[in-house]
Amino acid sequence: MTNEELLEELYWKAHHCGVFENFRNDVSLRLKEAINVESIHVVESVYYEYIKNGLISETLCNVY
Repeated sequence: MTNEELLEELYWKAHHCGVFENFRNDVSLRLKEAINVESIHVVESVYYEYIKNGLISETLCNVY
């Protein structure tokens, strides 16, 4: 899986769980603050934070 495919999947899961706008905003804010950090790392960090906080559930939001 390429980084682009992974990004698409993480954003899709955020959308499917109903937190897309907040997820996108959090990623954007962190990317502005980040220095020399690839976007994939920021998106993954936000994604796992959302899982930890119960905003995204890999089992409940996954429709595969």
